[in-house]
Amino acid sequence: MTYTLTRYQSYQEYLDNCTLGDGDYRLLSTGEVIQLPPEDDRNRRSAVRLSYYFLNLPGLMDRVCIGDTELEVNPIGDKRRSRKPDVMILQPEHLTLLEQVNYSSVRLGMPAPALVVEVVSRGSDTSDNYKRDYIWKREQYQWWGIPEYWIVDRQRGKVTVLRLVNDVYQETVHTGDAIITSTGFPALKVVAKNILVQNG
Repeated sequence: MTYTLTRYQSYQEYLDNCTLGDGDYRLLSTGEVIQLPPEDDRNRRSAVRLSYYFLNLPGLMDRVCIGDTELEVNPIGDKRRSRKPDVMILQPEHLTLLEQVNYSSVRLGMPAPALVVEVVSRGSDTSDNYKRDYIWKREQYQWWGIPEYWIVDRQRGKVTVLRLVNDVYQETVHTGDAIITSTGFPALKVVAKNILVQNG
């Protein structure tokens, strides 16, 4: 990861900055910005496979974001103030809000996204990659009030679906031929192994 020397005083100042250029960046609570390494190709393909199922549901064509829309979060763990979920399903009102502000970022104070998906990068159960998706993002997305959070874990061969019940995530783990459904999108049916890309 590469750190910038600039320290931004606010998330808005970070969004207004036009000098970052190409790359995948995240703002830290210190005001610094880090550039992340390229996403693993198999992770990306898992996200694309899953997004295909959502894109085929009526009314979701413009609401499916595939790793390109930022989400402002309260910093914990790795102290990041911004995330870019691998897949994020916006609410209908987000389309108008994002057009008004001219940013591809869901800000604190906006309605919570309908669903987010993260594809876990390789690492042990004590690695930052593991803690980022299973602990830190879980806490951040729960605080946001996001109704569903899916964790796609190729290394461990499972998809964990977390649903918000009384403001707390309840999880269900799916493997192999198990069919995953969505509370928010009941027409969706996905076989777990079909989105767990294992080969090059």
